Amino acid sequence: MSELVNYGITLTANAVHAKQFEKKFRGYNPDEVDDFLDEIIKDYSRMQDLILKYEADLAAIHVELLKNKESYDQFMIKRRIEDLEMKVFGEKRELLRPRV
Repeated sequence: MSELVNYGITLTANAVHAKQFEKKFRGYNPDEVDDFLDEIIKDYSRMQDLILKYEADLAAIHVELLKNKESYDQFMIKRRIEDLEMKVFGEKRELLRPRV
């Protein structure tokens, strides 16, 4: 919860459950209930924004991970080719370099 406070989210499920309203005549004070519901709406709106942000961040990280994996795979293929060249020819040759 402490991290969520940094984003302006102040309510927890327990806080909502434990909230007590002052009774007025035969019911709750409507203004107090409305104020509390407004606070809930703001918090849930902030939570929704955070979820959307985290989903976008996660998607960007996933794309970056795929790029890094592809680069790593290409690096490993090149390295295996170089190792094979060393075993076969006794030297490292440049890929796609014409052999003389």
